Amino acid sequence: MKTEISVSLCLITRNEERRVASCIDSVRHLVQEIIVVDTGSSDRTVELVRQKGARVFTFSWRDDFAAARNYALDRATGEWILVLDADEILEPVEPEEFARLLAAPEVEGYFVKICSYLGEGKERTEDQVVRLFRNRPAYRFQGAIHEQVAGAIKRHNGGEGLALSPLVIHHFGYLDREVKAGNKRQRNISLLKKALAGRPDDPFLLFSLGIEYFQGGEIAKGVGQLEKALALMRGGEGYFRDLLVTLGLGLLKTGQRDRLALLLDKALLMLPGDPDLHLLKGVLALGEGRYAAAAGALQSALAAESRLLPAHHVHTLLGDACNILGRFKEAEDEYLSALRLVAHNLYPLAQVLGLKQRGAGGLGWLELSRFATPAAKRVIINELIRLTEFPMALVVVLLAVIEAAAAGDGGELLEVCRVCNVAVQRCVDNASGQELGGEYLRTSAGEMLLYAEAAQRGLSCGLFSPAQKLFRLAADALEIVVNVLCPAWRPRKSFGVRRLKFEESFTTINRRHRE
Repeated sequence: MKTEISVSLCLITRNEERRVASCIDSVRHLVQEIIVVDTGSSDRTVELVRQKGARVFTFSWRDDFAAARNYALDRATGEWILVLDADEILEPVEPEEFARLLAAPEVEGYFVKICSYLGEGKERTEDQVVRLFRNRPAYRFQGAIHEQVAGAIKRHNGGEGLALSPLVIHHFGYLDREVKAGNKRQRNISLLKKALAGRPDDPFLLFSLGIEYFQGGEIAKGVGQLEKALALMRGGEGYFRDLLVTLGLGLLKTGQRDRLALLLDKALLMLPGDPDLHLLKGVLALGEGRYAAAAGALQSALAAESRLLPAHHVHTLLGDACNILGRFKEAEDEYLSALRLVAHNLYPLAQVLGLKQRGAGGLGWLELSRFATPAAKRVIINELIRLTEFPMALVVVLLAVIEAAAAGDGGELLEVCRVCNVAVQRCVDNASGQELGGEYLRTSAGEMLLYAEAAQRGLSCGLFSPAQKLFRLAADALEIVVNVLCPAWRPRKSFGVRRLKFEESFTTINRRHRE
């Protein structure tokens, strides 16, 4: 440790033998003391943490996370406290950088980014929570569940004392296997109901219970709890915005469109720049066929990063709205933006090709060919061939030929032309009633392969350029593929909530909240 300021790691555990060693190992180079408060483990948790050098204390569980946290704080001797859960690890940080945070005289505590992984681990949500703070008797957690220390720090410093940090904690407790193994959802619901029995008008408890219902798929129950919480709130709460957005999503998912419209009108008066509220407004308008209103709202949603949907989804929705409105240049721009963000999501590419089929597209083949890197296009081509999606595979491989031809890369040209030749044979063999187009493609693929071999050998002169010839052949072949072999693509006009695939991670963004 390269700092004179001491830090105590504080953990509460119960049957965490699968995770706790990784947790401690992630911060051992940053802390001088490890305090573990065990609430009744029956596995090897206590043995493992002792092997890691922890001081272990037992605590009789009383359905109160704050009490257990504070029991650990009371036993810590470091000048600073770092709080982790056993199912978390701290992203690597250099000791010098960590020491600089501790040395800031005006800071009493730091918000740390929590990245919680969900489902099978492919989705995640982020939040900012105070996890690193000075060890002072006045700084104690509050709340039987979703406990927080930020409020205590601010109260003792006139609302000040907290700062953002670059630290990142990775949290794995919301993975499906962890939730199922620990029965966490039912435990949390039970604890929240118990707390609400004593404080029925506590909006944060109502909000937290609503989130638990959302997470368990009981959306209608969640909406009911959030509406109760909203009626008790003043508007200055740190989770006020999150409640509005979560409630809006719940109303959308349960088909309560009139109530959603009313909520959004009021919410946007208070939070006019909120991207998620604008996104909900846009999705609502799409579902009702009000495409001009949808386009405006979706443009506002893209002005800042949305947590409801990733940006490529929003670009795609906006592209569809503009497409239906006849604003084709805007539609192309949005589809291309979506493609460049997530190249393997080919719906936007299909819509660009659909515009070309209708004579409404203005995007050149070369510009379109650059929607992904050559390596990414090869992965897409192989997967499309594996799935027997031959027309789209041909589109992508011909776009790859065009990009390589424009770059004059002989080696890349030869490789993609070989793949193109295989794709053409398979596509034509599986096409029916397209004999003329098929024979043209067979001939073109053979010619492209010859020109690619010439380009690799450097056989070029002022009057003959294999790369230029390849470019023209590929462009002509694309016209045949798109207009003869591909289906007629049109934007979807049914924007049901289920088809939008909102990120399930959103229902857990408020597990821990900034006060």
